Amino acid sequence: MTGHVVLGWLVLTMLAAPEAVNSFRQQRRSASARSATEDVSPIVIHAFDGGLSGVRAAKTDVKLRVDRDPSQGDEPLLFVEYPAPGADPGGRDVRCEAVNHDWSRGKAIAFRVKPSHAVRLSVSFFDRNHVVYTSWVDLKGNEWQGVRISFAEMRPNPYFQPPDARTGAPIDVSDVAAVAFAPHDQTPGQMAISRFVVVE
Repeated sequence: MTGHVVLGWLVLTMLAAPEAVNSFRQQRRSASARSATEDVSPIVIHAFDGGLSGVRAAKTDVKLRVDRDPSQGDEPLLFVEYPAPGADPGGRDVRCEAVNHDWSRGKAIAFRVKPSHAVRLSVSFFDRNHVVYTSWVDLKGNEWQGVRISFAEMRPNPYFQPPDARTGAPIDVSDVAAVAFAPHDQTPGQMAISRFVVVE
């Protein structure tokens, strides 16, 4: 079909059936939206399809299991039961190994979480320069909520850096081995958390 024929067809359609044109435009918009959604797929950091493989708690009194929540569809979720804090400030940390180490195509970490009560949650990782980056988010109790943490807003952890950290260099997420999280409160509790992904 030549360009002249296509143009003539469009003109005839516009003159003969305005409602058809509206339908055509709506279909084009829907197709464009689908294409945009499909093209910008998230980078999976860690999902829980493999159970607890690649997931580790700092202490044995932090209990982990993978299960489902009917309100979240069929996605496997990580359920964490943690005690009150002890002397070790990292004693309630949970570490999830990254299945994709290069996060440089995205701009933020995203996940969903449901804590049993309002709590502050830390999310941390070592970047390529071995600098620990940490962000803290305040969560509402007993409801699912989405969390998005922008790399641009993350800062080096002010409380801990390893001896080989190249501090002063810009954040580099092109090689990240794992993501870790921990509750920050004075009581025991539970939370359910979805897969971690990198998004635009």
